[in-house]
Amino acid sequence: MAELLLDIGNTRAKAVIHRFGELTTFDLVETLPTDISAVYFASVASAERVESLKTEFNLGDLKWHQVCSEAKRNQLHNSYAQPQLMGVDRWLAMLGAQQFHQNQALIVVDAGTALTLDVVDSLGMHQGGWILPGLRLQQQAVTSHTAKVFNRDEQRPELGFGQDTASCLQNGALAAVVAAIRYGVSMVPQGKLVLTGGDAPALLRYLEDLNVDFQPLLVFHGLSQFIAKKTDTLASN
Repeated sequence: MAELLLDIGNTRAKAVIHRFGELTTFDLVETLPTDISAVYFASVASAERVESLKTEFNLGDLKWHQVCSEAKRNQLHNSYAQPQLMGVDRWLAMLGAQQFHQNQALIVVDAGTALTLDVVDSLGMHQGGWILPGLRLQQQAVTSHTAKVFNRDEQRPELGFGQDTASCLQNGALAAVVAAIRYGVSMVPQGKLVLTGGDAPALLRYLEDLNVDFQPLLVFHGLSQFIAKKTDTLASN
């Protein structure tokens, strides 16, 4: 049997098929394999958004299990006083990173709409992290609050000085994100940098000297750990 894993955002839902420990990307508009036994999902969206996905893609007949951040799972310990308030994508990314780099200090970066950076020590203790605007969100913040700064639809950021307004804006956002990651790594010199998220490919060329491990399905590797044992306690919908 196999499971459908979903990472549900406010505007987009990403999916993979988990089968015998292997992950395969999946487009929800495709026909669902007949051996899917359940849906395991992490969501930062509203309950209404989740229900609409069930209806839109005819998934209502499957058992749905929601995964949330916890105080502890496997070797990972949450530093939050209220663990459930940590963004579940951050929690799953750290779990996924531990799967690839056991007993090692980690700097886990998820470069999406927001860029998150979390530090885990070699004993699995979360040391804290950062949340800052991602590449496009930084640009939107500037253009929406200024009258004469404009952007272009095409994204061509480079780590250099721009010579037109759009290039200055895009390059500045890239410089801020790369600088934040590099500074975070400098604070944990013994840590392994693990990178994921939609903007990760655009960042890789500026981080190669840090021996970065790029894992595009990192959140799903974390999510898959919740179906490894039938005794796991999950919230069902």
